Amino acid sequence: MNLKLEYDLTEILEDLSKISTILSDDVKKFPDKMSKKYKRVKNWKDDIDNFILKNDNIQLNLVPSLEKKLSIGFKNPNLITLALFRPSTRNIFAELGIYFQEEYPKAFNLDKFEFMSSLGDIADGFALLGDSALDLAVTQEIWEDGIMDKGKITVEKANIVRNLSLAKYCDELDLYNNRIHLESKKSKAKKETILHIKATLVEGIVGIIYMENGIDGVLKILKMLKIKYF
Repeated sequence: MNLKLEYDLTEILEDLSKISTILSDDVKKFPDKMSKKYKRVKNWKDDIDNFILKNDNIQLNLVPSLEKKLSIGFKNPNLITLALFRPSTRNIFAELGIYFQEEYPKAFNLDKFEFMSSLGDIADGFALLGDSALDLAVTQEIWEDGIMDKGKITVEKANIVRNLSLAKYCDELDLYNNRIHLESKKSKAKKETILHIKATLVEGIVGIIYMENGIDGVLKILKMLKIKYF
């Protein structure tokens, strides 16, 4: 397992709570509530508080829901939260690292902010693992169904693991609404982008299932989802 995953999520949440408390105190001290610095610090606090609330909902509601829908028990439910972090959170932690280094150099080790900046990368790592595991599981299932022609296998596999199909699974599992991210200030994301994000979230969960239960665990949920949607 990647050594970064040994970092306890409980410790991350404790750090986030400390960050929120410090930022909250800073917000109260600003004399000019219209200044750019005030707005920046206030936005940071709101985003951190939202991350904490998201995790609470993931652990209290989403994890039990996933376990019920997939008929599986997660050995380390905290990994679900990590898998739902998006790369869009990287900048806020990088900015906070600079802010705390300047304002509160003894409050946190800079390494902690660097690690939190990489949470979206860890989630992408889960998704990469899940993508490979899903590819193998689908190929095995198709083979067991008696389809041995390489061309037919490729077509059948593409139908199952394409973004549109995975997006359906994502909606059923309610992953998209539970992702931990920052809204883009740009125009709304295109449909293709949303489908890609949804597919990646499903692959992230599959990656965790593969880590904890091997290919048999992936085959189990694949058969359940396939029966439901095909």
